[in-house]
Amino acid sequence: MVLDNLTLLFSLALTSGLMALSLAVTSRQGQCDGLRLWAAALACESLAWTLGTLRESIPQIWSVLLINLFISTAQAIKLGAVYEYRDLPWPRWRSLLPVLAMLLVLIVLPAEDFRGRLIYGSLVYIVQFAMLARALRFERAARSGAWWLIYGATLAVLPILALRIAFAWHSPANIEPQLTQSPSSAQVMVFVSLIALNLLGALGFILLGKERAEREIRKLAMVDGLTGILNRRAFMDRAEQELAGALRNRQPLSLLMFDIDHFKRINDEYGHAAGDMVLVEISRLLAQRLRKQDSFGRYGGEEFCILLPATEESGARALAENLRQAVEVRQLVAGEASISVTISIGIGVCQTFCADCHVDFNRILKDADRALYQSKAAGRNRVVSLPLGCAPVPA
Repeated sequence: MVLDNLTLLFSLALTSGLMALSLAVTSRQGQCDGLRLWAAALACESLAWTLGTLRESIPQIWSVLLINLFISTAQAIKLGAVYEYRDLPWPRWRSLLPVLAMLLVLIVLPAEDFRGRLIYGSLVYIVQFAMLARALRFERAARSGAWWLIYGATLAVLPILALRIAFAWHSPANIEPQLTQSPSSAQVMVFVSLIALNLLGALGFILLGKERAEREIRKLAMVDGLTGILNRRAFMDRAEQELAGALRNRQPLSLLMFDIDHFKRINDEYGHAAGDMVLVEISRLLAQRLRKQDSFGRYGGEEFCILLPATEESGARALAENLRQAVEVRQLVAGEASISVTISIGIGVCQTFCADCHVDFNRILKDADRALYQSKAAGRNRVVSLPLGCAPVPA
């Protein structure tokens, strides 16, 4: 079977249209993840390639103008999709500048100068794909397999456009009539590459959206809905991992358990909304004073836990006093009321310095809870620690 340009253009129109439909169907209503914008971009491309198959029925000056404007607009919309996915403001005017440049090229250069239009138009596309690649420069932690797929597909278009410029540069001035004949090997390569990269780019963006949805689900399963810190289950899982690491590396591990003094009275006097506000503000206040490696979780109600890896009793006590004082001097505002709050803190410490140590986290937790009870019994708003020491492996 002999390929012709109409077949290749129809293939591009079909694949772009199907991918646009797939993205539109899989995107969620009201979700700002860029999928709908990427679908709109692919729809623009599909319309451009469809116009290409109808070039014999449309005046050349209009077909060339519309095809290039639709493709250039599609790239601007893709740029907007990436910005929306990253929750960044879309610089619309900067995105539209290449589209205006494309329009200027098509208006200024005469219709018979197809080679010039091809060269300068390709340069505009190179700028647009470079802008897209720059917008896709996510922080290293966010670079997943899907990211590499879409980023690689975007970068791969740049050498293809460079080859397109080289092809036009070394072609005769009457290159336009050749497009109605059987395509050259270079043209076939460009078309097939564009089809493949379109598929890869769209697939990469779908997978990016899927990865974000999975991250949100994992976050909901791990985070306390009110305070935004770890929930009890996630904290306990993290604690087991940290304890295993502490025992393996023969390092100490400290646990702070605290609750808000007279919290029921706050709810009764100021209302449950004010009580929730106190929980949120205390969580935010203390989280700012913790190290990156520390784990902060809501254990239940007004009770919280803070896990301190590689921290001995003296360090845990110093931090606990710092946190207690920070809460004591803070005035919380609930409506027109100013609320003074204090916390009581119990500390459990595992001094894992021996080679053979058998400690489970529940034992540390019970000691911290017992220390918290002693803190309450001693008058509240104070710190009590109970060093656990080392428990040898049972014979």
